[in-house]
Amino acid sequence: MRPAASRENRLGNMDLALIALSARPLAASAARAGFAALSFDLFADLDTCAHSARCVRVHKKNGCAFDGDDLVQALHSLAPAGLPVVLGGGLEHDPALMARIAERNPILGNAPQTVRVLKDPIALAALCAHLGIPHPPITLESPTAEAFAGASVLEKKIGGAGGAHIRRRAAGDLSPPAPGYFLQREVEGQSLSVLLLANGSSARLVGASRQWRAEDPEHPFRYGGAAGPIVLPEAFAAQMQQGALNVALACGLVGLVSVDFMVSDEGWFLVEVNPRLGATLDIFDVDPLPPLMGLHLAACGGRLPDVLPLPSEAHAAGVIYADRDMVVPQEAWPAHVADRPPAGAAVAKGSPLCTVRATGPSVEIAEARLVELIRTLKRELGLEPEPSVVP
Repeated sequence: MRPAASRENRLGNMDLALIALSARPLAASAARAGFAALSFDLFADLDTCAHSARCVRVHKKNGCAFDGDDLVQALHSLAPAGLPVVLGGGLEHDPALMARIAERNPILGNAPQTVRVLKDPIALAALCAHLGIPHPPITLESPTAEAFAGASVLEKKIGGAGGAHIRRRAAGDLSPPAPGYFLQREVEGQSLSVLLLANGSSARLVGASRQWRAEDPEHPFRYGGAAGPIVLPEAFAAQMQQGALNVALACGLVGLVSVDFMVSDEGWFLVEVNPRLGATLDIFDVDPLPPLMGLHLAACGGRLPDVLPLPSEAHAAGVIYADRDMVVPQEAWPAHVADRPPAGAAVAKGSPLCTVRATGPSVEIAEARLVELIRTLKRELGLEPEPSVVP
């Protein structure tokens, strides 16, 4: 582990620990709620440090995953036993690591066994079938069933996050998936996500957003960004919301969770459940909503607000990835940039460099502004201005 600088070191008066591949959205929400957070992630970006009482960069392995032993050692070295932990993205594929964390520091969120079930493709498919929720056909074996006939097939990592792990199978490839992966029939449409706040027996809709990809030849399904709040398609809105709520209630989910869909004119499919805080904090942790970290902690304790307002304007956030191995220049980051690496940091090709944010009176205007801001920043950084995939 490598401790990073912070605005203030308050290890003696910590409120909670935050763990995510990038803890910045969680740390910003915690700071907005007035909490002193000890943050652990893979980057220790400047703004993550600024929002945290202390920020620790954990060693990575296998490209962009936590070194579990280093993470646990860092947590035990810096966090007192009993300090609660809030998890973001990056641990879903490793419920055993979540359980190691929970042995000493209680997780304020969904239990490792709940995450294990929801990230088990067979279990999620069975749950959706039981609840009458459309879900794409999946298999852990050869894609020879009639449901896959003539269809494009995706190979996905079990518990994977961020989309970089997803590959489209070559036509006619009937081999079984690699160990730790599963196959899913590809469904066309727009990627939409619903953010819920749940307390185990009830749930509130926080809002909906749309997502897009940041494609390159090696990562055709890599996460590119999100914008919202949006109105779900009228023909399916009630069914989608009820489906998301039914999953949350059936699994006893608590805190902030998101449910991802693929939607076309012909119908909709639930494709994934993320039982933890995620990237759309950038969209919804804004005025006039209360700080979402505070709502998450209250919901984990059983308390839900009667109603939640929507953001007063639309927000869009997009990720810029390095198109080559690069060193971050000395120039100051613009105010609309988040996840800011320090000058001199090495960023490997294909790794996330930063996040750009924009606002507007409508989602379409916020997205258009985001496209221009990304284009300008890429030009200043000498990156390739590939065509935007923002809707």
